[in-house]
Amino acid sequence: MEPLKCLRIECIKVGSSTEDKRGILEEIARLAKKSALLSEYREEEIFERLFAREKIGSTGFGKGIAIPHCSLERVEEFIVGLLINKAGVDFDAIDNQPVHAFFFIIGPSSQRDMHIQILSSISKLIKTPDAVERLNTLKDAQEVFHYLSGLLQYGEKTETKEGQCLFHVFIQREEYFNEILQVFTAAVPGSLLVIDADNVGSYLYSLPLFSALWSERREMFNKIIVAVVHKGLSNDVIRRINLIADNIEKEPGVLVAVQDLIYTSGSIEF
Repeated sequence: MEPLKCLRIECIKVGSSTEDKRGILEEIARLAKKSALLSEYREEEIFERLFAREKIGSTGFGKGIAIPHCSLERVEEFIVGLLINKAGVDFDAIDNQPVHAFFFIIGPSSQRDMHIQILSSISKLIKTPDAVERLNTLKDAQEVFHYLSGLLQYGEKTETKEGQCLFHVFIQREEYFNEILQVFTAAVPGSLLVIDADNVGSYLYSLPLFSALWSERREMFNKIIVAVVHKGLSNDVIRRINLIADNIEKEPGVLVAVQDLIYTSGSIEF
């Protein structure tokens, strides 16, 4: 199921007046219960799962957005909704700013990969200029649903008929790593690995022939993202990486290599 198809219009509410974190989670539980997919669960059970997740760490991702989420055993499909509080609520966000847009995700505990993909798709809204300001101007669930439909299209292009590509992204700039990884987690349902690596100089330093070229061993950030991506998404993935590392051709630190795949079989887990 594509992330956009998980968005339930009956689980969108504009105009929350709740003033604290616990109250927001209680209101989200009531809102989520409007979906028939959660008929087997009581409001209190949903709240308890959401509250337990917040104890692990706040889902307030900054810039006015939070993404409370949890997994349930007796659910077959994902429920994505949104609660908008125009005044803003202290939600222990990482930037210590009030949160206005509370996206929430409730899904099957057996589909962790899809859960991660939906989380990443929604978290990219943080990078959308003025997203929260725009949401705060909308009047009702219909307007919100229409607006979000345009933002969450990523990942809904044709896929399997066009084949697949193998991406290798070599990253030495730590400040780019998390954002580039999120690009892939939003697009790739499971076929993704991160490999810890080392630069060649660290090995050559120990060889007598080359040791004079380095006065000391250099410790550097080195990671490789390896991903199998459907061709229909490849150009968008490349474009997003270039937006993050916007001077990729002139400054060393990020290298992207893409090749066509003739054959793939099997799968891996996140």
